[in-house]
Amino acid sequence: MKDRISMARMICVLGMIFVHVPDGLTLSPNYSFSAGNLGFFLEGLLVEGPGRASAALLSVVSGYLAAFALMRSKASVSSLYRRRFVSIVLPMVFWGIVTYFVYLLVSQARPTFVSDAESWLDTLNIIFFITEMPVGATMHLGFLRDLFVCILLAPVLLPAVQRMPWVLLGLLCMFYLFEHNQASVIILRPLVLFAFTIGLTLAVRNVSLTRLDRYCPLFIVLAVASTVAILLVNGGAAEGVVAYFASKGMAFDETVLYPIGRLCGSLAIWTYLPVLMGGAFQQWVLRYSPYLFAAFCSHYLMLTILFFAGWLPLFGDRESDIFIIWFLAAPIVSMGIAVALVHAALKVAPPLATLITGGRVSSPSKSFAPMAQRRSESIA
Repeated sequence: MKDRISMARMICVLGMIFVHVPDGLTLSPNYSFSAGNLGFFLEGLLVEGPGRASAALLSVVSGYLAAFALMRSKASVSSLYRRRFVSIVLPMVFWGIVTYFVYLLVSQARPTFVSDAESWLDTLNIIFFITEMPVGATMHLGFLRDLFVCILLAPVLLPAVQRMPWVLLGLLCMFYLFEHNQASVIILRPLVLFAFTIGLTLAVRNVSLTRLDRYCPLFIVLAVASTVAILLVNGGAAEGVVAYFASKGMAFDETVLYPIGRLCGSLAIWTYLPVLMGGAFQQWVLRYSPYLFAAFCSHYLMLTILFFAGWLPLFGDRESDIFIIWFLAAPIVSMGIAVALVHAALKVAPPLATLITGGRVSSPSKSFAPMAQRRSESIA
């Protein structure tokens, strides 16, 4: 199960990177059938499909692991807090600060999202996400902020899950479906808390995580169908339904389409993992899992630098016919950059390697440990 969870985390992080691939345009693309070419359609499938579902599955896995950490002993709460602070918060702050200062430098020449900060709180939110998740180059790090808050809430959520799981899940589901505007300072993305609590519930009730594997083909079909539905609605289908939801103060995509897509996509990814077990991909995952967290934290900044310094001058922006090559290569490029950064840090300043990976790589000997040894280490 540890290997399976490791593979799930790898696929989810690589899938999330697809959502953040820089393209040289100011606005995010509207993926649909009504515009673009075959490459654009493939982008849409990856972004609106596994890209959207990955955060949900990662949150479920985090809740599942947190539950077992808490149930091992009553004295484990402080230990859990300490470990997760080192593995989640410190890297988030480090990469947030680095990204902020890089964009602050660029903003001297042209406006960036840093230029929109009008107060000290706006600036602090760019790095710490205290009251909101600003749209910009650090936005993906806000996921880590919410994940750590879930860890802090876990000792309270765990007894509630043990006593009244369906009541709690029902309330959190309603919170997720109808609260999308970051109105809650405690949790900026209700999805993370809801999915995290699902993971707690699965662990507490000792649910078999392989029970649904035989339905993998069905989940794949449903995941593709839900993704196609999102693309259709993005292109103008079901305008009446969208308008009706808007008149009630709700977004049809956030309230209906994305929840269905995330559910089906998460189940499709999870149940497909046994097909990948025992092969070359699993060996690749075991080899590069220590660098995965650094890849997640650094990918947007590193890809943006590489795009504007290399790809854009040579091949152009999204309008280029070969942009799809840059898009598809982005996750692997991000991983390669993360590996290079960690190895450089190990040579220059090993404590820096510990910091940027959240303790997942702490010494040259550990980073190059045999795969069998890393298989037995904690993946939390």
